[in-house]
Amino acid sequence: MSIKLKIVTPDGTFINDKEVDIVNVQTIDGDIGIMGNMIPLVSSLKIGILSFREKGNLTRVHVNLGIVKVDGIQCKVITESLYLVDEAGNELPTPQKLF
Repeated sequence: MSIKLKIVTPDGTFINDKEVDIVNVQTIDGDIGIMGNMIPLVSSLKIGILSFREKGNLTRVHVNLGIVKVDGIQCKVITESLYLVDEAGNELPTPQKLF
């Protein structure tokens, strides 16, 4: 079951309700995989990699702290700043709005 992903920064919305299969985040309490119909959750994010999978394609985003809020339908991430990274963690060019 999919979940809607929304990522917001002070500069605006980076991803707006994109249907994804899973979102993986690094919280201060540990790593979490988030899928549709998950129990509600609010947690602080560490500086690290957030990844999401959509139709077999994995996208990685480096986030600089933040908050994740899950309600079973939507996973909302609010972060100070972000940029796309490859699997080795190297920065990739980031468009203004990914999706």
